[in-house]
Amino acid sequence: MLSRKQALAALACAGLTPLAETNAFAASEKAVVGAWKLETFDVIEKGALKPRYGENPVGYLMYSASGRVSAVLSALHRAELTPPPNSIAASDLHCIESIRPFLAYAGRYRISGNRVFHTVETSVFTNLVGTTLEREFSIQGDTLTIRTLPPEIWGSANILTWRRT
Repeated sequence: MLSRKQALAALACAGLTPLAETNAFAASEKAVVGAWKLETFDVIEKGALKPRYGENPVGYLMYSASGRVSAVLSALHRAELTPPPNSIAASDLHCIESIRPFLAYAGRYRISGNRVFHTVETSVFTNLVGTTLEREFSIQGDTLTIRTLPPEIWGSANILTWRRT
């Protein structure tokens, strides 16, 4: 089965698609490849931006040339949560408080124009597994800006800015 990139290249060779469109697609696909450090993670509430994970969120977004994506985002300060067997059984409330300002998932991605689609294969939130998250993106220099699109993980739109590392 041909990938989208291969199919567009084949159409361009046949003269059915402008080569510039194929090159623009290839350029945007290559531009996202690499490691990105989270700078801001804002929720759009009543037309205003508010920090979702506080003023200094931490996180990384990785795009591989082979079509893999991995994202880890967190508030700078979270309730301590230690793995078993070293931890005393934490209460459900304690676990919720530690996980609330944290998101991690990984899977595959594909790009179409200014949209990137993350197909989730594993996640801290198991209800995301098997879903495809659509994001609108732009790259200006070493800054990647992503806006979430419905369906939203938290039910509201978010804007995230990342710096290439």
